Amino acid sequence: MYVTEAMIISMEDMQRNANDMEKHMKGMMETEARSHGLELDSRHNARDMWNQLNDHMASMAPAAPVAPAPVVEEHTHEDGTTHAHEGGSEEHTHDPAPAAMPNDEHGNPIAEGTPYRLDSEGLPIDAEGGRIAGIAPAPAES
Repeated sequence: MYVTEAMIISMEDMQRNANDMEKHMKGMMETEARSHGLELDSRHNARDMWNQLNDHMASMAPAAPVAPAPVVEEHTHEDGTTHAHEGGSEEHTHDPAPAAMPNDEHGNPIAEGTPYRLDSEGLPIDAEGGRIAGIAPAPAES
C-alpha cells in the first residue's frame, strides 16, 4: 500500500475546507432567507436548507412587473461621432439648445429673431454696439 503522510494531511485539509465552506454557505442562505421572512435551521444540511429557501421563494407573490427598458439605438452622425441613446434613429441634433432671448436694460424682452450680442454688462447690443430696446409692456389702464 502506498499511502503517505502528505496524502492524509491533504485529505484532512480538504475536509476542513469543505466544513468551512458549508458553514459559510449556510450563513449566506440564512441571511437571504431572513430578508424574505423565512428562518432556516442551520442544523439541517446545506441541500435541505437550499430546498426550503427555493420552495419559500417560489411560494411568494410574484414581484410587480418591471417596465421594459428604453430602446437604445447606436447611430453615427455626419461628423463621424458614433454613440447610442434612446430615439437614436430619429432625426435629431446634439447642438446646445438656443439661448433664450435676453431682456433689455429695463427688463423688457427683446423681439424674437432680433440679431444681437451681449455687451460687457450682459445687455443685448446690435452689430454697431448700440443698445437694443425691448418690447415695452403695454401701459396699465387707469
